[in-house]
Amino acid sequence: MSRVNWQRRGDPFRDLQREVGRLFESLEPLHTWRVERLFPPLNLCDAGDRYFLTAQLPGVSPEDVDLSITGETLTLRGDRKRPEGVAEESYRRQERTFGRWTRTVTLPDRVDTGQVSAAFAQGLLTVTIPKAESARPRQISVTAAG
Repeated sequence: MSRVNWQRRGDPFRDLQREVGRLFESLEPLHTWRVERLFPPLNLCDAGDRYFLTAQLPGVSPEDVDLSITGETLTLRGDRKRPEGVAEESYRRQERTFGRWTRTVTLPDRVDTGQVSAAFAQGLLTVTIPKAESARPRQISVTAAG
């Protein structure tokens, strides 16, 4: 019985994926077919007594970021400015979005809005959001009855 060398044979799924990719690249001017990613990408982590939110903001200066919190809703607003001297029609591929943006995040618990702080370094915004005292985890001691 002869063995079939699968590595030499064409992979029909890979061929199909390549052809579908070419099809969508040909539709590039019709960017309504593309799904725009939300900007900025962010992470929200629970650290027990506080949350840490980090947002990637490459090409944005701290002066162009507005941060506000109301109740359990945190809102980030900003402006990612287009590089000066580059005309819109000169782009052949544009994956980075420019212009005004807004992201709103609903926090899972009540927070202490008076203690929220933010730092911006090397294109990364880090927001420290302490939980409200009533929302913090508490250790409950168990005593023996009787």
